[in-house]
Amino acid sequence: MSSSIAASLNKLWYIAKISWENNVAYPLSFALWRFRQILSFIIAFSLWDAIYAQASQAFGYSKSEMLTYIFIANIISYLVLASQTAHVANLIRMGDLSIILVRPLKFFSFWFVRDIADKLQNVLFAVIELAVLFFLFRPLLVFPQTMSTVFFTLVVIFFAMLLYFFINLCLGFIAFWSPDVWAPRFLFMMLLQLTAGSFFPLDVFPQRLVSFLSFTPLPYLLYFPAKIWLQQLPADLLIRGLVVLIAWIAFFYLLASMLWKKGLKQYGAEGR
Repeated sequence: MSSSIAASLNKLWYIAKISWENNVAYPLSFALWRFRQILSFIIAFSLWDAIYAQASQAFGYSKSEMLTYIFIANIISYLVLASQTAHVANLIRMGDLSIILVRPLKFFSFWFVRDIADKLQNVLFAVIELAVLFFLFRPLLVFPQTMSTVFFTLVVIFFAMLLYFFINLCLGFIAFWSPDVWAPRFLFMMLLQLTAGSFFPLDVFPQRLVSFLSFTPLPYLLYFPAKIWLQQLPADLLIRGLVVLIAWIAFFYLLASMLWKKGLKQYGAEGR
């Protein structure tokens, strides 16, 4: 039993190691990606810093609360939105899926380990980058008053990682039926930018729109955990949010499983 566990752990470690090596195989591309992440943060941070230069309150947030939201939302995005599953469509389209199918690997587990490895690498660089930016901007940040808030934030971030993982798999599995996956992924990324809360908290929108968005999956990727960190969610909204988040995870897991099973029947290994 122990030998099989050790073998499984070694296999997972090997997958993670290969994923890290692949990420830095093209240094210029990797450096430009990191620069894009930093630039995105600086733009959002500078924008809100300029807004609060003229007022102490805006959209129901103090300057420290809003800048904390931007800071925390970016940290969460490094964990949640870093994903290798964007490559699944090309894997299917080019016929390279056959290489994985003939190996003693479970497809979902294989990609989840790659995702975790990618997130850990992302966080490693993000800690350094955000530390530098923190000392440059020196914002007054808001921190939770209780450890339970930190715990719930971490739990929700993990759930958000699962949700994003299964959503991305569903988008990738479109390649079983269509070679053009770019259009639906582009539409998804546009919706993600608008409704996940990466550049601003969603409650700057009218209340009716916020209530509607609360029943969709995307706000739970960034906005929901950031609001928990800020301790701005009453207990009833926190519980309702957790229920909705878990329901969406279950939905996209079942959808991804169904698309995977049906897609394998369509798969012809074109390109191989």
